[in-house]
Amino acid sequence: MQQPSRRSPWRWLRVGIGIKRWMLLLLVSITLSALGLAIGLRELYFANVRFPAFTYYVTLQFWPRTARMVILCMLGIIGTTIAFTRLNRLLLGALLPPNAPRTDLVGNLWARRRGRRGPRVVALGGGHGLSTLLSGLKLYTDNITAIVSVADDGGSSGRIRQEFGILPPGDIRRCLAALAEAEPLVTELFEYRFATGEGLEGHTFGNLLITALADITGSFDEAVRAASRVLAVRGQIVPATLTDVTLWAELEATDGDSVHISGESRIAKGGAPIKRVYLQPGDAPASRAAVQAIRSADLVVVGPGSLYTSLLSTLLIGEIIQSIRSSEALRVYVCNVATEPGETDNFGVQAHIDALIEHVGPGAFDVALANSNASSRLQFAPEWRGRTKVVPLDTTKREATLPIVTADVINLDNPLRHDPVKLARELILLLEQNRSPS
Repeated sequence: MQQPSRRSPWRWLRVGIGIKRWMLLLLVSITLSALGLAIGLRELYFANVRFPAFTYYVTLQFWPRTARMVILCMLGIIGTTIAFTRLNRLLLGALLPPNAPRTDLVGNLWARRRGRRGPRVVALGGGHGLSTLLSGLKLYTDNITAIVSVADDGGSSGRIRQEFGILPPGDIRRCLAALAEAEPLVTELFEYRFATGEGLEGHTFGNLLITALADITGSFDEAVRAASRVLAVRGQIVPATLTDVTLWAELEATDGDSVHISGESRIAKGGAPIKRVYLQPGDAPASRAAVQAIRSADLVVVGPGSLYTSLLSTLLIGEIIQSIRSSEALRVYVCNVATEPGETDNFGVQAHIDALIEHVGPGAFDVALANSNASSRLQFAPEWRGRTKVVPLDTTKREATLPIVTADVINLDNPLRHDPVKLARELILLLEQNRSPS
């Protein structure tokens, strides 16, 4: 159905924005007030009270009553509309920053109402993959919970983790920026990375802000909630666990002996294929908010993200995988669109699924979503050519261990990543198909 134009007054009657009922109440209230005033004036008239001479002309008594009724009603409607519009503009002007651009109020109201009624979606992972997914999902729902890996130990996050003894803020910062509704400049500030400065070089402003908030509030999870309020985040972002965990990997060695390496940032640089990954401590409890979100979800999405270092570092928390396994939601694994050097070299879709099931066991997922666009026209940036490739659909080699749905979800401008809009659309479509009766 064609939507009303941006300037059409009929847009206020659009289904789903929740404003018609209040407009009707306003109209009825004005009518009752006018009726009461008319009754009062009529009583004064029959009480032989003399009105000033100009009232004869103001009330258009020189015209027939029918014409007077129509004209006065039209004047009242026009005046009410102008006053309502100007009043809203004045109130919005008081709430918005002085130089803020004019917003599409009706469009925003409709989008917000639709978002509040949207499905309850839980997304698990970390890194760029999770933030990409979130930026697409927020187009469909406000009921989003991002459960974020806290095993990162590299870059700015690793330095903060070591120096301040708090959980790594980097992946959480990306998710905050992805779900933020604050001014674009505020989001850009949150992602700003210092290029120089002793002690500051390499740090992002958002990481430092979360660190400061953790010190002020006394806890990391409260710091994340405070940052969410600052950025007007849609949904909620929670760490997978509040325990200081370290990700370990067992690598394949040429002499047959196992080699164990610790630290998420070091695993992909181990120089040997990964046999398995595990957490220390292995009994780290999940955050309460994460478990509650999974239990009440309509859709649970794992991925995209680094298979071993982002996804499994979250799924290896016992309470999280148990909650997913017992959830009545549609549980979807989103396979990466490109292989990752040091982690998933030469992996196809089925190899990703096999590695996942080997670590968490069967029965945790209902379906896998994989990219179907492997066009030779996809161009990787020069620094990635030869190091990575589009993950092939290798499902014909043998029977799949998980049902696989394919769709073009790749970002044509950057084949290393998913397109957030394409990905979110396919996930919502999967959910709708799962809800519809067979």
